[in-house]
Amino acid sequence: MMSVVKINVTVAGKPDQLLDTVPEERIRAHSASIDRALAVQGDDQAKEKTVCVFGAAPAALIYVIHRIAGKKETRDLHIKVHDMPLERVLAVWEATEVLDVQPAQPHIEGHVIGYISHHAITPEQMWVVAVASLHRRQSSKIFRTLIHQVAWNLVHQRYSEDGAQALQDKAREWPDLHFTIDKKVTELKEKKAIHDAR
Repeated sequence: MMSVVKINVTVAGKPDQLLDTVPEERIRAHSASIDRALAVQGDDQAKEKTVCVFGAAPAALIYVIHRIAGKKETRDLHIKVHDMPLERVLAVWEATEVLDVQPAQPHIEGHVIGYISHHAITPEQMWVVAVASLHRRQSSKIFRTLIHQVAWNLVHQRYSEDGAQALQDKAREWPDLHFTIDKKVTELKEKKAIHDAR
């Protein structure tokens, strides 16, 4: 009989919640973080094992785990996000990072970057993107793209006056975010002035 893994999510202040029960071989093949957790447990003979995950929205973790569990043997794992709203894509991106999904899913990050690059995002979307990339700010292409695009849209007046003010007001709720956007706005204004003077 094949062994299975019960995957629980840990949320502060709440009892652990069962997300799913998945065949061990499949989850180990596609989640490096669960594979590492099971390796530490060292109970290879148990038919039922349990791991706890945290750091992403339970609904997004369930979505990714169900994609892994339902993967056809003949195809590579591909987590679909193209028809989801930005906020849900970001949650799925966080879940793939928490689970350390294998093979990597760079198209999810690319989808977020593409969205940010081609839309004048709302203050709420800016906030969700900034929070999702909080722990990876120095290395995250998503965070760098967010800062650049928000600043570019402000400099090139892609927002109405009220829209620009709402965006800046939302950024002020997180002083470091506001400072980073303001710094980029100053840099882009200088570049625009040089370009316009030619």
